[in-house]
Amino acid sequence: MEIDLVEHNGGSSLGHFAYTLTVVDVVTGYTRRRALLGKSQRAVLQELRFIVSQWPHRPWGVHTDYGPEFLNAHLKAFCTSADLKFTRSRPYRKNDNAHVEQKNHVLVRELVGYERYDTPEQVQWLNAIYELHDQYANHFLPMRKLVEKERHGARVRKRYDQAKTPVVRLIDSGVLTAEQARRLLSLRASLDPLALHT
Repeated sequence: MEIDLVEHNGGSSLGHFAYTLTVVDVVTGYTRRRALLGKSQRAVLQELRFIVSQWPHRPWGVHTDYGPEFLNAHLKAFCTSADLKFTRSRPYRKNDNAHVEQKNHVLVRELVGYERYDTPEQVQWLNAIYELHDQYANHFLPMRKLVEKERHGARVRKRYDQAKTPVVRLIDSGVLTAEQARRLLSLRASLDPLALHT
């Protein structure tokens, strides 16, 4: 899983404001988000614990950038106790976290914009939106993955696989037990994509 924080400061880093913690499975594109007020190490860990507890299967690792909100004893102890392999990006290399950076743009910035959110009520509102939109994105928004890239001089030719939703990719991956897959399919059958999208 790649994880990252998105600031909601409205263009000014002064004072206390909200962040969105985005967690994405690199293989399937399955994504969960949680908003928090400030980026203290404990607050980030608390939201990460919540997301991991809601994940459809037991994850095997966590990959972060080099920010102090991630590189700390709290997160290291959590990864050790949860048997998660911990890796981090190289400094100043955003492409090391490319999957989560793309989801930050598509699933955070395009959804809630660049406004400033700095109250507990606004954080609660963001989490209510994410709760619904995570279901919509994971169950009903298909995505394609790059499978081949060829360079011919200045021209680059890319080939993608068939578009599938993250939940379908998760089921096809074979990491879920029969019960976990049944639960996801049952949830999907109970959801109304139009109601989730509006």
